[in-house]
Amino acid sequence: MTSALQIVARLAHSSPFVAVIEAPVAKAVQIAQRQAQRYPTIDTDHGTRTALRKIKMPAVQLVIMPPEDGEVAMLLLSNVVPADSREHWHNAFAPYPLTWRNYELTQTAAGRITWRLSTEARQHYRARIARLITGRGGQPGYGKRPYQLPPQTAHDQIIKLAAHLQHYPGLSGIRSDVFDLAQYSTRVWTATHSQEHYPVWPTMPYARFSQAQTAPLPDLIPLFGGPS
Repeated sequence: MTSALQIVARLAHSSPFVAVIEAPVAKAVQIAQRQAQRYPTIDTDHGTRTALRKIKMPAVQLVIMPPEDGEVAMLLLSNVVPADSREHWHNAFAPYPLTWRNYELTQTAAGRITWRLSTEARQHYRARIARLITGRGGQPGYGKRPYQLPPQTAHDQIIKLAAHLQHYPGLSGIRSDVFDLAQYSTRVWTATHSQEHYPVWPTMPYARFSQAQTAPLPDLIPLFGGPS
């Protein structure tokens, strides 16, 4: 997964236009082969694609993301939108960023391209943190205080959530989002549990550079669960 995210971020520097194809695993190789026939630059070498970009001709590349729940996402990336294309192409950054699973492609003010947690994921985790710390269980009855987890239980649940987030790829944008969630956790905790020590989140490790894995399309059939 980390390798796939990294290669998309690298390609997006020179190929910011993307088309997303969702395919059943059983038909993934067939559909990928069809794309390679439609866009021959998928199978050409790096030098040829570079030359095409210099003269503003489409240099399409294909990234096959890891399968999930019987489906696989195929990302076509290009420097310009190919003429007479059947796919729906859009800029990977605006107006709607490229999103895959819980990740959203982003470009910093300095021009650096990375992935971050998607808007929905960030909202989900903030709401979960607030619910764990401040309480849950609906509206309290008349004259009763809102239900809250015991401090130690809430502390343990926040640490468990922090450990879960450590499994996300440690790309710079994702690490920044996890750090923001840790700070949010500390603010909510100190505002509601001033007498208790706040949960200390572990530092998220950096993702190491991963060389993209390539293979002939027929070799991917066993990977996708097709006939061997």
